[in-house]
Amino acid sequence: MSMDYYEAEQEAAYDEFVESLAKELYEEHKEQAIDEFIEERLQSYYLKNPDIAVNAIGFIKKSKSIIDTDPTASLLYSSIATEVILKFVLLKPVVAGLVHTESLAELISNVLVKQSGVDRFKEIVFQILENHIEFEGGIANYKRQESNETLWAERGNIQKLRNKIMHQAESCTQEEAQLSHIVSLTVFALTKLLVENIGFKFGTNGSLSRGK
Repeated sequence: MSMDYYEAEQEAAYDEFVESLAKELYEEHKEQAIDEFIEERLQSYYLKNPDIAVNAIGFIKKSKSIIDTDPTASLLYSSIATEVILKFVLLKPVVAGLVHTESLAELISNVLVKQSGVDRFKEIVFQILENHIEFEGGIANYKRQESNETLWAERGNIQKLRNKIMHQAESCTQEEAQLSHIVSLTVFALTKLLVENIGFKFGTNGSLSRGK
């Protein structure tokens, strides 16, 4: 059964309320999340949700398998994987940890991560990584050895291309698909370092478990 106009208005108003609450919570506790709770929150969330990276890793593998035959689809797979890793493997565990009521924590964190793009949350994403990985010049200036652009700028450019594919039915080149795949692999490699530094490891399918 489809929603009538009143129900649609009610749902939109509810989403707006929860989004406002989520933003307020994030701003209020941002420094606390960065300075005190990152490692504890990540560990706790990974223990409860060991499969949060499985689908993203699967998409990275699919991306590689079709770069030559269908570069546009390949870019979609890898760019989605990049966003999922940043939002669900790095950002969501910390945000969820700020709320002490479990059901509300899931609601708030879901509203935050469903927002398009991750640029508004780059500060906390950077801090999560920098708290556990040493970057010369900081993660904000981190560049792949083969690139003149920062990793974050490359991710942003790929995101724009992905949006054109999805909303304007454009295509991409094999080189662009290859770059997107490399960026997704790099984001995963950095996340893997963080995970290992707090006592976890990724399985071959992307599942998380306690490391030795």
